[in-house]
Amino acid sequence: MKHFFSSAFWFVILLLAFTSCRSSQPNSSDSEEIVKLTFLHINDVYEIGGVSGGKYGNLARVAQLKKELLEENPNTYLVLSGDFLNPSVLGTLKIDGKRISGAQMVDVMNAAKVDFVTFGNHEFDLKEDEVLERINESDFEWIASNTFYYANEKIQPFTRDGNKLPIYLTIEPQNSAGESIKVGILGITTKYNQPEFVRYTDEYETAKNVQQEIESKTDFTVALTHLLESEDEKLAGIVPELKLLMGGHDHENMKFTYGQTIMAKADANARTAYIHRLTYNKKTKGLQIDSELKSIDNSIGYEPVTKVAIEKWDNIADSAFEAQGFDPNREIYKLKEALEAREALIRTTQTNAGTLIVDAMADVFPEAELAVLGSGSVRLDDQLSGVVTEYDILRMLPFGGKIYQFNTSGEVLIQFLDAGIKNKGSGGYLQYQEKLKFDAQKGWLLNGKTIEKEKQYTLVTNDYNLTGKENNMEFMNAETNPEIKNVISSDDIESPQSDIRKAVIVYLEKL
Repeated sequence: MKHFFSSAFWFVILLLAFTSCRSSQPNSSDSEEIVKLTFLHINDVYEIGGVSGGKYGNLARVAQLKKELLEENPNTYLVLSGDFLNPSVLGTLKIDGKRISGAQMVDVMNAAKVDFVTFGNHEFDLKEDEVLERINESDFEWIASNTFYYANEKIQPFTRDGNKLPIYLTIEPQNSAGESIKVGILGITTKYNQPEFVRYTDEYETAKNVQQEIESKTDFTVALTHLLESEDEKLAGIVPELKLLMGGHDHENMKFTYGQTIMAKADANARTAYIHRLTYNKKTKGLQIDSELKSIDNSIGYEPVTKVAIEKWDNIADSAFEAQGFDPNREIYKLKEALEAREALIRTTQTNAGTLIVDAMADVFPEAELAVLGSGSVRLDDQLSGVVTEYDILRMLPFGGKIYQFNTSGEVLIQFLDAGIKNKGSGGYLQYQEKLKFDAQKGWLLNGKTIEKEKQYTLVTNDYNLTGKENNMEFMNAETNPEIKNVISSDDIESPQSDIRKAVIVYLEKL
């Protein structure tokens, strides 16, 4: 009897263990209901190669990461959430008299096998024909939910190879069992930059209407957005059905959850990328999103095809710079401390990079009382350290452009400086020499003295600040404002007055 009890006891234990093991394994019918997909997400990429001396970034690394993720999950998509055609120092160059204007970006993105993009505001820094050419040269799909082409007094979709850009896309990832799902993708762009050939519909109403249109056709919807973080939050509130906002426009990485919507942005210039792994259960309709911020650094190799494309454009750039009188590899100065040119800082506070540039501007116009720079001219979005080369200066100030001296009243000067404060956080924020201070009681002080409204001042600024096109600075149009007088510069291409980059190089050599 005792023996029988012992045998029965162990039989029960083994049976329970076997049952437990079976229940811990995924049910085969449940696993067939699971479909996984991955988005490799970058935004605001202006440099095809690396930044910080090659330590971070480089689209060949991004392409290699995509290859590795495809091995993990064949339902992997590389997306770029706007801002890539402009600005960059390469984009300012000319081949056979024609400006490159983002052609290098499209070529390298094609090599990297980018899947989907949406427009950023900087795409529309380019001329109409340039934008149309870049779209037609692209192998990747553009999603334009609220961005349209205006021509012949007609609002219409942009086209690629004669086909209208979609206001949304539907992708159908499937699992190994052949079960698939339908995922909608929107592309929403801020209205920040609107040349004559572009028209926008309202970001929020458009997203809401498109979501309602495709809701019955899809299992869930995500969006590529090029909006400010506060606008992403508003979008998630108005269209809570959007499960994931893969954002851009802000250049620093962030991740927030608004209600049931996840929003994430990577660091500009592919310093980092977000890897969004989505798991959908067809049976329960449950969606799980796991987002990983991945550093794009030397821990990742270079995908060969993309690497070759980057090297091709680097060689083109070297030849073009030399034709302009620049030697990209020439070392000009060894920094004692890093120059701070990250956009998040130079557009919100005075930095040593801004001070260096305005001092260089003043150096070529020694009679001027003050030099002022629009921080939007500085596009390095990085820190410079160690030995500075001419290419570093070209990257920092890709637009180049003339430096102008002019006279104006203290009243206009105060208005100019106040507008710079209003523009905090954008390219219209001003950098100026250390001789200028703001006192809460006395107002603006130049060399310790209050700026007088009736007095005339001799100033130096960059070319864009005299167009009246900057936010809150319409009055700074040198052609229409009679208070802006005696505007001078130099047409001699050898003169540092003719190119702000040459002015900085000359100034550093003097130091």
